[in-house]
Amino acid sequence: MAPTTTEPSADARSNESRPNVLGHVASAVVHSVINRISAVVSQAEILKTRRFPAEDVAQRADAIIKAALEGAALARRLAEYSRGVSAPESSPVDLDALIGSHLDARRADAPAGVELTADLRARSSFPGDPDRLAVMLDCLIDNAFEALAASGRGGVVTVSTRLDPLGWLELDVRDDGPGMAPDVLELALEPFFTTRPDHHGLGLPLARSLWRRHRGAFSIDAPPGRGTLVRLTRPPAEPPAA
Repeated sequence: MAPTTTEPSADARSNESRPNVLGHVASAVVHSVINRISAVVSQAEILKTRRFPAEDVAQRADAIIKAALEGAALARRLAEYSRGVSAPESSPVDLDALIGSHLDARRADAPAGVELTADLRARSSFPGDPDRLAVMLDCLIDNAFEALAASGRGGVVTVSTRLDPLGWLELDVRDDGPGMAPDVLELALEPFFTTRPDHHGLGLPLARSLWRRHRGAFSIDAPPGRGTLVRLTRPPAEPPAA
């Protein structure tokens, strides 16, 4: 049977608030921030105390900028993760239109050899927060891009939507990358878990948190060597009040 991870049980969700989990999260945040600050300080000290050709100065300046941008991105993801527990702003969202326009902007970010495609057939609207849904899409697309880039062979990321026969919305983000080992999949939705030292491990947990606030369920199917499918489902939108 293909490895799959889905919504945690009620007991597992209650565990998220326990002190040992909070301690783990706090430790991971401190570690990530310290690493990036250390990189900025180290490169700045080297530039201050030595003379370099202009090309070397530019490379070290790029390293400083990269570390600062990564720190800012981490701060934004943390802010969104903490906001995820509050109710989203609510306005009618045409999911296909939102995804279509968002993917147009994200195609330029695809790693070399990676193609971003769409198959949007839901034609469904529901009350939601388009800004948070855009952040959620970014998390899922970034995760797929990173998996394919790490594989070194490129591939395809496909975002698709449809309504099932009962009117439930399905949003899939699929890549044809390496999938996940069972032990990695088991921890994939844990905040700050990552198999890549230069990543913060907030993408999938944040995406799940934001989708939950839109009354949705979240699952991952990632058999080793056969790609990853992240599936988001949502019950039929309520009819407008008379």
